[in-house]
Amino acid sequence: MKDNKLEILIKLIEQGDNLPTIRKISLMTSIRYTNVYNIIKKLEKENIVDLEKTGNAYRCRLQKTPNPLIFSAEYERRELLTENSDFKVLQEKLNNLPFPFIALLFGSYAKGKASENSDIDLMVIAESAREKEIERTLSILPLDIHLIFFTYEEFMMMISSNEFSVVLEATKYNVILVGIEDYYRVMRNAGRGTNKRSK
Repeated sequence: MKDNKLEILIKLIEQGDNLPTIRKISLMTSIRYTNVYNIIKKLEKENIVDLEKTGNAYRCRLQKTPNPLIFSAEYERRELLTENSDFKVLQEKLNNLPFPFIALLFGSYAKGKASENSDIDLMVIAESAREKEIERTLSILPLDIHLIFFTYEEFMMMISSNEFSVVLEATKYNVILVGIEDYYRVMRNAGRGTNKRSK
């Protein structure tokens, strides 16, 4: 039996900075409008979703804050991605490294727009001393990986900036290969957890 709440959260994560209406979520998930409305209202009470009224419609904004329901949705997204054997091998190799870090798949693969010639855009956030080991691990894989590395301090500084950067782009559309919980804690600490627009 499918979990409607989880399916709705997955769609909200995949929408990035887009703010889908409840009706659009209903169409994307093939879940009845009244069911989506009731689930979204519950998620709002749990401080997982913000609702913005536009005319007669409600636009839904996911709060990027640590929450077990969001973690479950992210694990499900990663599971779907690793049905592809290339990403399964990549995720397993990274997951076997014995130190904490965050690895984000972004770019065309995260958006579902990859072509046969697309490379794998991978962003890693870790302590600076770990960069070489991560590069060595990735270099033995027969995959065309474009690695971008940041320390936690660099990553926090860039997402706190209002200027467009590869970091801001990666935080809009990504699949978290390693460090799901850590990613959401970093986003909260950088002030990007609550995405409410300034009034």
